[in-house]
Amino acid sequence: KDYDTNIQYHPGKANVVADALSKKSGIIAGIKVEKEIIRDLERLDIKLYVHGQHGYWASLRVKLDLISQIKEAQKEDSEIWTIVENLAEQT
Repeated sequence: KDYDTNIQYHPGKANVVADALSKKSGIIAGIKVEKEIIRDLERLDIKLYVHGQHGYWASLRVKLDLISQIKEAQKEDSEIWTIVENLAEQT
C-alpha cells in the first residue's frame, strides 16, 4: 500500500524530547552492562565498593591454579618425601 505521509524535521528545541529519550536508553543499557560486570566480580569473590560516583576495590584474592595447589600439597606430604629419598638412595 502507498501511504500519503509528510515527515517534517524541526531543528532545535522541537527534538529535545526525542534526544533525551534516545540518550536515556543508552544510559540504561550501560547500567545493565555494569550490573553484569558487578555480578561477575561477585562470583569471583572480588569486592567492589562504590561511594558516590567513585568505586574502589576492597580486596582482590588471587587463588592458585590446580597444578600449583598440587605442588604446594606435595611439598608438605611426608610420604612423598620418603619415597623420593628411597629413590635417591637407590641410584
